[in-house]
Amino acid sequence: MDGYTIISSDQEQPVIGADWSSGALSDELEIHANSADLSLQLAEEQSQLHDILGINEMPINDTGSASDSDGSSGNETDKEPGKYFYPGFDELVDPRPPEVGMRFPTLEDATRYYSAHALLSGFVAIRGPNFMRKKFHVECNRSRKLAPSQDLKRKREVYSVNKAQCEARAVVKPVKGQWEFTSVRSEHNHPLCPSPSLTKFFLSCKHMSAEEKSFLRALQQSSIHPKKAMKIFKRMRGILGSLPFNTKDANTSQCAEQQGKPNSDVETTVKHLKELELQNPCVSITMQTDEDSIVRSLFWTDARSRLDYEIFGDVLSFDTTYSTISHNMLFTSISGMNEHGRTLVFGYALLQDRKAETFKWMFQTFFHVMGRKMPRAIITDQDEAIAKAISEVMPQVKHRFCKFHVMRKAREMLGGFIAARGNISSELRALVNNSLTEAEFEEGWAALIEMYSASENEYLQLLWETRKEWVPVYFREDFYPFVETTGCCEGANSLFKDYVLPKDRIEKFLERYEDVQERIMETDDEDRLQSRTEPSCFSMQPIEKHAARIYTRQIFLKVQRELLHSTAFNVQEIQTGTVYRLEKVSAYENPEFDRNSFELLVEPSTNAIKCECAKFTRDGIPCCHIFRLFTQFGVNEIPGQYIAPRWTAKFKEEQMKQYREKCLDSRGMDQSENSMRYAMLLSKVADIGKEICGDGSKCDKFRLELDTIQGKTGKGGIKNT
Repeated sequence: MDGYTIISSDQEQPVIGADWSSGALSDELEIHANSADLSLQLAEEQSQLHDILGINEMPINDTGSASDSDGSSGNETDKEPGKYFYPGFDELVDPRPPEVGMRFPTLEDATRYYSAHALLSGFVAIRGPNFMRKKFHVECNRSRKLAPSQDLKRKREVYSVNKAQCEARAVVKPVKGQWEFTSVRSEHNHPLCPSPSLTKFFLSCKHMSAEEKSFLRALQQSSIHPKKAMKIFKRMRGILGSLPFNTKDANTSQCAEQQGKPNSDVETTVKHLKELELQNPCVSITMQTDEDSIVRSLFWTDARSRLDYEIFGDVLSFDTTYSTISHNMLFTSISGMNEHGRTLVFGYALLQDRKAETFKWMFQTFFHVMGRKMPRAIITDQDEAIAKAISEVMPQVKHRFCKFHVMRKAREMLGGFIAARGNISSELRALVNNSLTEAEFEEGWAALIEMYSASENEYLQLLWETRKEWVPVYFREDFYPFVETTGCCEGANSLFKDYVLPKDRIEKFLERYEDVQERIMETDDEDRLQSRTEPSCFSMQPIEKHAARIYTRQIFLKVQRELLHSTAFNVQEIQTGTVYRLEKVSAYENPEFDRNSFELLVEPSTNAIKCECAKFTRDGIPCCHIFRLFTQFGVNEIPGQYIAPRWTAKFKEEQMKQYREKCLDSRGMDQSENSMRYAMLLSKVADIGKEICGDGSKCDKFRLELDTIQGKTGKGGIKNT
């Protein structure tokens, strides 16, 4: 908006950069600085905005005006009366109201100045009619009178504007080669937006410039999630403490762009997969095509994932959260948990649909690639087709539905029923989470149904009939580590949500696979380095120091939390040497079971302790109740029977050593076994590198040894010396 002037009675003088702008601008900057306080009032202000605007506004194509082309600016966009204008960031830093006598180089400059003033004042400016191309109106968008509808059954227009014949406007005329405000009326006959930050809800203000769209596209191509992209935009723009578009608009922009690109055919997808195989020879890809050579389903994994499955494939999690909605394909992952309690992804798949036969093909392909090794247990979302496929492919494997998914679906299905019955939702959740025995749950369910007269509700009946497939108490003796606190697929979702969007092309899912795998490897490297350092202990108890020595760092932190919680209980002996009751005497945050007493049984011959919470069998670490008895009995080290090997620092190394011996003893190795050797060599070299990377002389010696070994190797293996 540079270049406008004010005509005074004495002389013409420029006013750009005058001190009058500092006060108003500082006020706006103060509003931005206090945006946190402003956000607390957002709900109230948005409600007030809805009352003021009635409904959102949209551009008006007013055919009653004469042609509105601007010969001075030569801009074709000026031809439409009622057109909205979108001020840029630099145009919002000058909040002085329009005044008679202000001059601008072009008509568009004058219009944009008034539009910026409108945005800061809480209304929307539009181009009005012109008179013989000599006088132009820029006016409030509620200036015109809405003609009464003749169709009484016409649906309400969500994007129409409630007209009020508002007189607020500015008249612009050409004067001495410039455009001058010759008349300005600032009075409105309707309420304005209560806060400048809420003008972003005006439909006319939901706008991205070409530069912003290009920048947003670059962020999206770099796997930046829409929410994070919005944070970047907010740091780049700021006078209003908000943006003229929101996360949904950014996400919609990306989805629209992706939908505009056709889904790749078989040749393009195969080309990308072949390139991936060239970059990483240990990638294994399986495609399912139809009679027309169209890809229907894909499955892929790599050597490192196969080695991880060999070691940590005892419990699987199958996630179906993401999909290519526009092309009706599911993006799924089969994951597990390593010795640090971190998520490992064993394989990925793009599936054509949710039919049982499709899931069956995927599981069969997975186990074929993994050497037909079966897990002990698997947890999935609640889905009949998935359950059917699992029962046919791996009938001996323990299968359960994710409690969090079942309960979330129940809230959706029972919304109205729950709303009419007050506390039934919280009581149902407490019953599911706190039941320690099957009898306790079943008796509590019957009492709950009777209390709320819910015996006729069909969905609650379905939950009851399928209780043994999802209620935790029916799996208390099965190893499903930490799913009660994190959910079955929360770890996998945390890996994908920053990389994969719901609506994307096949190539995008394949590209993100590499990003996710790299992130998993980096996290594993960090955990392994951290496990080599000595953690800090909160107490002087020898048993805590023993736990720090045997467990990996992340698992030790979980064990340490149990040790801390154990101090909240007193011990009461019920039967001499065999039955003990623990009473909670101090509250602590996030207890796994919201109850005050627990019973523990001690086997005198073996000194084995069994707690009714069953945490050890479920998660593989002793519960706080067992630790409390250890303290009571003076046990200074965790007995071996309470140490699950998979959580110890030496477990992976020992398993890899066993697998190396297995590979060396075997004959007729196939490509899959060669890939496993490749992964083990990489892992071994990486371990050595982490240990010596801080010593330059050791690194030089190691490189020389590698060169020597390389000189002794040939196509047939290591040469005899």
